Amino acid sequence: MTPISIGGVDLPPAPSAALGTVPGVSSPHESRRPAPAPAEPDSGLVPPAVPAQRAVRGRVPAGGGGGPGGDALGRRLWGRLAVAPAAARYVAVLAVLSAVAAVVLRHTVFPLLSVNNDEGIYLLHARTLAEGRLFPPAPRPAQSYLPWLGTVVDDHYVLKYTPFVPAVFAASLFVAGSIDPALAVIAAAAVVVTYLLGVELSGSRRVAALAATLLALSPLVLLQSAMVLSYLPALVLLQATVLGVLRGRRSHRAPPVVGAGVALGVAAAVRPYDVVLLLAPLAVWLLVASAGRRWWLLRWLMCGLAAPVVIVLLTNAAATGNPLRLPFALLEPDDRIGFGLRKLYPADGRHDFGLTDGLSSVGDHLWLLGGWAFGGVVLAAASLAAAARRRLSAPAAMLGLGGLVFLIGYVGFWGAWNAAELWGGIRFVGPFYMVAVLVPLVHLGAIGCAWGAAALVARGRRLGFAAFVPVVAAVVALTIVVLTGAVRDNLALTGNDRDLRAMLRRLPDRPLVFVAANPAFLGHPTPVTANGPDLDDPVLYAIARGVDDLTVVADHPERPAYLLRLAPAYDRSPGSPSTARVERLAVRAGDRVAATVAVAAGAAPPRSRSARLVLTAGRDRLSLPVDPRTATSLTFTIDDDGLDVNDLAVNNAAVNDPAVDDHDTGSARAGAARRPPARPTATVVRGGRGTSVTVTLYATDRLGRERTVDQQILPVRLAAGRGAPDRDEPAVTVLGSVGQVDEVGTGARPPLRVTLADAGGARGAKPRTGGRAE
Repeated sequence: MTPISIGGVDLPPAPSAALGTVPGVSSPHESRRPAPAPAEPDSGLVPPAVPAQRAVRGRVPAGGGGGPGGDALGRRLWGRLAVAPAAARYVAVLAVLSAVAAVVLRHTVFPLLSVNNDEGIYLLHARTLAEGRLFPPAPRPAQSYLPWLGTVVDDHYVLKYTPFVPAVFAASLFVAGSIDPALAVIAAAAVVVTYLLGVELSGSRRVAALAATLLALSPLVLLQSAMVLSYLPALVLLQATVLGVLRGRRSHRAPPVVGAGVALGVAAAVRPYDVVLLLAPLAVWLLVASAGRRWWLLRWLMCGLAAPVVIVLLTNAAATGNPLRLPFALLEPDDRIGFGLRKLYPADGRHDFGLTDGLSSVGDHLWLLGGWAFGGVVLAAASLAAAARRRLSAPAAMLGLGGLVFLIGYVGFWGAWNAAELWGGIRFVGPFYMVAVLVPLVHLGAIGCAWGAAALVARGRRLGFAAFVPVVAAVVALTIVVLTGAVRDNLALTGNDRDLRAMLRRLPDRPLVFVAANPAFLGHPTPVTANGPDLDDPVLYAIARGVDDLTVVADHPERPAYLLRLAPAYDRSPGSPSTARVERLAVRAGDRVAATVAVAAGAAPPRSRSARLVLTAGRDRLSLPVDPRTATSLTFTIDDDGLDVNDLAVNNAAVNDPAVDDHDTGSARAGAARRPPARPTATVVRGGRGTSVTVTLYATDRLGRERTVDQQILPVRLAAGRGAPDRDEPAVTVLGSVGQVDEVGTGARPPLRVTLADAGGARGAKPRTGGRAE
């Protein structure tokens, strides 16, 4: 067996049967010569690249026996492990440790999911599949229970992503009642498949084991392995695709190519853009370099692709009505690749995404990847050096080129810009869009590092260690800093969600909690406010939307109703406000119902030039200027003839107003001089619809730009046919707050507080007892 030469240093040849046949470094990877007889038994982690029957006969240890029984099986497995090469045993241990780390991080850092709210989509889809349904049911009113980035189709919700990754977690839920096994398997598979592909690309088990180590120790992989997301499963599928094609092409065996086709089909369904960018150069090289076997490869690859393609077409047809339309674009057509105006969901503001934005986004991701990949900068330099010195095999070089194409392609992907610039979550959970870049980075980096280390050692051991030790120490130190910082930040965010969940679980009698969410989805900005697929959890969540809230309350008369108000920047970062308060809701009905709006002192952002309160009900709008530095309260009356200026009573000396709590008065002083109340301005809203009252606080900065500070909806229903004098239905029915119940968190509070006035303060108003009203 020819020894392997790296940087002029001959390394001892590794046995060729453990964890797959090892091609030589100088091999063109397409030799049809029969493989030499295996010198050692296979480790048993994956099938070898030799015919199965011959491999099994060569691997069974003496005395292991092939008879039935668990004892014989245990002896066989132990025998395989005992005779496996050291690199294979090391990778097996590393895979187990990675699986354990994924589960531990899951239960310590992300027990309530992470700030990446897409986790809630995958988990909800997995729970739905585990119950034997393809889509979560959508009870009426469907928009009131809408999950994050979901959309309503007929009588069910369609979630944003294809069902392949959720199906993995659904299988884990179905078998074990937990997602922990799925997380463990994905983490371990990422390590093992990296090693196997490294063997194919470098021809050295030691280099392949180094690549697996670099992947396993990357903070980005460690954190992603504990999340219910698609990025790490996609990395496994991408590497399995390349591994199967290269192994099948080299050995001229169909099963690996068929397996590659399956992996390719699933990966393309999960993250199609990543597949096209990363694998395009390798695909072109395979077509050019596989003369005489091109159609053979394509034929077996298509055989593997068939099943995933059929599943995608069927699920697309069920979800969108079009087999060729993915659910991804069903919610918002402007959420797509390319430059221009982009939106994440229909109510999202339109974002002008241009070339400079795309370049800054990729730059931010690469800057973070330098620390979130274990030795990211060193690996990039080593990869370039290995390419310059022509130490890469052709497939490895094509993967490296695919990594560059990937980065160029992501310049035009606005989702990465949204994560980096608008949301900023990549600072806490890592540059997750770059997980696929780890494939060429760890493999080419491992080859370059092994070659560089061997070259240095060849010039002298002291020189090699003098250059090697400081670099490794710096990489380890940077990794520890990045990982501990990420764990600290995520623990702070998780702590906020723990406090929120504990407060909501203290509410009695299986409560119904309306979430004043912006945007109007459940599970955002916190995963705590998410329902299961059957809407039968101890706490039922609904979106505070308006008149539909009265229907939701009536549908659940056994549940007391509450309103959850979150700080506007809740959990945007570890230092953002985490205040959350719960208010008791009640139904009031009568000819007229009064409500009070309280604005805390200093509610507007610092240096605001002016502020105004706007009340909107259908076509009627009342605008009232308020002092952005002073606490303000006003009372308005709701009747069946809409809003007008006579329905509004303003009191600027809010320090004496019982509707404003002491902690909301801020800088307002007792006995402050009362100024004449401002006169509201009435306008007509073109196309205005609905009967509920929306209260909005706007602030204008010194440049004259106005933005929304806070908003709250007061659900109002007017009697149908209110002109009939003998009607039994009250003219006005309102669902409103009757007082705060609890509060957790720190930082700025929601500045608006809308409560029902005292029953005696509105002529003809009376409480209703139906629907748990008070």
